[in-house]
Amino acid sequence: MDKVIIVSDECVACKTLVEKLQQKGSLEKYRVINIKSPEGVEIVSKLGIKAVPECILIMKDKEGNDMARVCTEEETEEVLKEASGS
Repeated sequence: MDKVIIVSDECVACKTLVEKLQQKGSLEKYRVINIKSPEGVEIVSKLGIKAVPECILIMKDKEGNDMARVCTEEETEEVLKEASGS
């Protein structure tokens, strides 16, 4: 299972989140995908993501195909706590 953070180059909150995770040494736990990349466009379209940064989980189904879902509020809070060092 991959923990993914969807970001945009124009998003100040995205930049701040990624920088804080990097400073805390936690960024390697996540895959950062730009919303304008081909993969980002596909994910945003499939999941109906309307705002960034957004945390999603990508996992494999029984046939080995990727399945994705938006993180729960609790999962998102974990990312934010990790970034803030709380």
